[in-house]
Amino acid sequence: MNGKWTKDNFDVYNKNNPEIYSKFEGYALEASKFRDKYSAKIIFHIIRWDTMLEGKDSDYKIDDGWISHYSRLFMENHPELKGFFETRVRKDTYHLCL
Repeated sequence: MNGKWTKDNFDVYNKNNPEIYSKFEGYALEASKFRDKYSAKIIFHIIRWDTMLEGKDSDYKIDDGWISHYSRLFMENHPELKGFFETRVRKDTYHLCL
């Protein structure tokens, strides 16, 4: 499947914006202390809120298309939290099946 949200494009985006994963990972680890499962989308909204308060909102964009990639990367990096984020497998997908 081709398009903006491919794994290859995510790898480039993540490499160019390492602070996003760092924030995502921090919030996910914190949430995992209280919940067995959580919403990656909520974490994205928290990151957006934080960046707005830091004054980065006008030119700091985090697109929803990356959410599933970040959740999969997090669970890959933290195998003890596999299943913390719900993921779906589609017939046509741009994710590598984990």
